[in-house]
Amino acid sequence: MESDFPDSASDDGGFDLRQEIARSAFADMCHDWERNQKYDRALQLTIGRIHAAGREAHVLDIGTGSGLLSMMAIRAGADSVVACEAFRPMADCAEKVIAANGMQDRIRLIKKRSTKLTVGPGRDMERRANVLVTELFDTELIGEGALATYRHALEHLLTDDLVAIPHKATVYAQVVECPLALSWQLLKTLSNADGDILLRVPPEVIACRGTSAVFDIQLSQLPTSSFNVVTEPIPVFTFNWSKRHELINNRFAKNVCQARTSGFPQAVFMWWDLTMDLEGDVLLSCAPYWAHPDQKKLMDQQQQQLQHQQQTKRRLPEGNLIPWRDHWMQAIYFLPPLKLPLQRGQEFVLQSYHDEYSLWFGLEADQQVETSPVDAPHCSCGWHIAQSRSRIGQMNDSLRNKRYLNFFERVFSSDTVLLVLSEGSLLGLAAARMGVKKVLLYEPNAVSRRCMETFVEHNSVPNVRFLPAADALEPEEAATVTHVFAEPHFPSAILPWDNLHYGDLLKNLRTLLPRTVTVIPASATLYALPVEFLDLQKINAPLGSCERFDLSPMDRLIEQHSAYADSPVEAQPLWEYPAYPLAGTIRLMEIDFVDGFEQTKLERGELVVVEPERLNGIAVWIDWHLDGGHSPKTTISSGPLVPVEEASDEPVRWNMNWRQGVHLLRKHPNRKTIIPWTVKFNPTMNNVYFQFDYDE
Repeated sequence: MESDFPDSASDDGGFDLRQEIARSAFADMCHDWERNQKYDRALQLTIGRIHAAGREAHVLDIGTGSGLLSMMAIRAGADSVVACEAFRPMADCAEKVIAANGMQDRIRLIKKRSTKLTVGPGRDMERRANVLVTELFDTELIGEGALATYRHALEHLLTDDLVAIPHKATVYAQVVECPLALSWQLLKTLSNADGDILLRVPPEVIACRGTSAVFDIQLSQLPTSSFNVVTEPIPVFTFNWSKRHELINNRFAKNVCQARTSGFPQAVFMWWDLTMDLEGDVLLSCAPYWAHPDQKKLMDQQQQQLQHQQQTKRRLPEGNLIPWRDHWMQAIYFLPPLKLPLQRGQEFVLQSYHDEYSLWFGLEADQQVETSPVDAPHCSCGWHIAQSRSRIGQMNDSLRNKRYLNFFERVFSSDTVLLVLSEGSLLGLAAARMGVKKVLLYEPNAVSRRCMETFVEHNSVPNVRFLPAADALEPEEAATVTHVFAEPHFPSAILPWDNLHYGDLLKNLRTLLPRTVTVIPASATLYALPVEFLDLQKINAPLGSCERFDLSPMDRLIEQHSAYADSPVEAQPLWEYPAYPLAGTIRLMEIDFVDGFEQTKLERGELVVVEPERLNGIAVWIDWHLDGGHSPKTTISSGPLVPVEEASDEPVRWNMNWRQGVHLLRKHPNRKTIIPWTVKFNPTMNNVYFQFDYDE
């Protein structure tokens, strides 16, 4: 594709840089209409008030990205604007955007970090600015280094009477009891169908608080039936962005709370809001829908729209009433466990902490007993390092485990020698506890292997040997194997079908294994579903114009690098992004692990789409068939919880413990009712390639 953008990737890390550009959140932020409009309104109010006071408005835009906020400042009447951007490809793009909008002579663009700017006649900034507009925030608010950046700017780049946009931020915490969220954090006891305990969780794993990495999530999509609200939202920290002495790295706050319901306080839901202007007229909230300040107004608006659109049965899910954004979500933090539940009306103390980049929380159930400060969480058990949260959710999935264990009871015996080609598989240990003769566990990762060893030691699991590599399986031992099992799971897998690595391992061991060996799973099936996403498509959609500014140069930059670096199908937890099915599920390809796995496979077909103009994405997932059949009782699916047989006005219900694959249409609306597709599986590269031909 011809482009006037320099090939900056060739100088700065090649593929990784291109992918960073393609998957950056710049376009996602520009699709956030509420963010854009409230920044715009705050600039208009602030600059207007400064002019009304007889002063000039000199604006500094830190981390300008596309240049959008700088252009808004010019439109609002700023007397001067200096914009800085350190990410060179984005800075070059901002230069083109500003020029495309005829503002190149009014905005001074400096391609460096704000901490490198110089002030004075003939320097980067002719004078200190008295208006700071910036967006330095992430889901955790301070995770991108906002505190240090603000402190430096306040000391070196801004006047004493400056006005910051946004003016301040408030962090909210809501204490909840949420077994679903806890299932992504804490491993559970594994029992068989009769309730007999097979594996108990070691105490050091139970006591571990996990990692400090933020658990960002679209809380509005979490089923309200999955959590019990223990408190109302509580403001725990305020950050005044114009007060340098208040922007310190380490703070601790205590809030006396009253339990509104009985229950175990297991987690904190966190979000923040921005007061955009000094007078507090403009508020931008990242709250989930049930706590959003505009919830009632937005619900009333939807009711009015439905009255005028009675022909459609599609009702916007309640969680999608509020403005959508993916660059700022909400977060979950896990609390140290309490031995006794709180009673309704009981008072307790919520402890809130932050350092330069992170937040965390603690609890005092008894106000009379002074507790020690709670340190920032870090994983001491290894499981939260070796496995993702969604993987821990899979391991705790009772229905999934029941299907595996019921199948084990049918096919294993006391003579079974089981080879497990899956990493971090407690089900392999469960098989040993069920009385098989021997279990050989493939565990090449030292951290994962040590995690598994703690379960073996704590549960006195007999007849288990770990294999640090596939070639550690001795020929004499391989000859005794009666069954090969994989969940399959490998920590390196991003897309569900990346776990086809199991077939590659199996293929390489075939010559050592008996011909009569039973392979579990015996096959897998790839499926696709054409859908209309309500919002997810925005992360890949062209901007065109934004708040009446031409942002097409940024579209070209992202498209250029996306074509080079992006896979046609990317991984997303689709339960967080509601979508309506526009057809029934389509079978793409069957992959056999018993026979013929080493052969390249090519499948072609067609998707027939209802209302093709609504199509903006194609979901893809894989099902694993334990015995080669397609019975639900012997199938482990990473896709919908309920089979999708036709187009529907009800959103798809996705498995919440898996990331699915999704192909997002960059050019839409689609006009084709019939969409040809091609899928190729290359076992040598262990890759699956997809092509969907929806262009006219």
